[in-house]
Amino acid sequence: MPNVLIADDHILVRTGLKLLVNEVLGANAVIDFASDGKEVIARLSANKYDVLLMDVNMPETDGLNLVASALVIQPKLKVLVVSVNSEEIFAPRFLKAGALGYVQKGDSDHELKRAIYEISMGRRFITEEQAQQFTKAFLTGMPANPFDKLSAREFEVALLLLKGHGVLEVSNALSINISTASTYRGRVFEKLGVKNLVELTNLARQHRVVVDDLR
Repeated sequence: MPNVLIADDHILVRTGLKLLVNEVLGANAVIDFASDGKEVIARLSANKYDVLLMDVNMPETDGLNLVASALVIQPKLKVLVVSVNSEEIFAPRFLKAGALGYVQKGDSDHELKRAIYEISMGRRFITEEQAQQFTKAFLTGMPANPFDKLSAREFEVALLLLKGHGVLEVSNALSINISTASTYRGRVFEKLGVKNLVELTNLARQHRVVVDDLR
């Protein structure tokens, strides 16, 4: 009897995922819910779970760190990310962070159920689009999109900048000093070939990175 934690800040999404989980894993699956990152950590610290289905955009988390933290608490946890964010941009980073799969909320029920089943069996789930993307990047040696040029920390900074955070807020959010935050911002601009936040935002919209536009 699998224990499943569904983490999303929208009740309709949680309800819909519960129905899919019950279809795939059976009506006897034990399912708990969390609506933000802190609640996810609290649940994982108190209970043993087999599978975690989680969104990228929840309060009290930046997503990537939540995957890493979850796997520290429960190393055998099978993580499936279910998000509206572009899989081209986000899937490679979450897979590298330890998730076994990344699917989008707009995918068909059939695709979502396939992902839930494969993840529950401990197997990695890669969509056809992701497979093509990874193959192209491997064969050409070129990043699939400009945001792939960013390190994990630079990508975190870019997301915070896109949410309207200034250098001080980035510094506080990432627990780094202001000068370091400013340096990271400069690196982000340089690697992406942008001069200011407006150009960064336009580039992010072009590649479907802007989180608030996808909510």
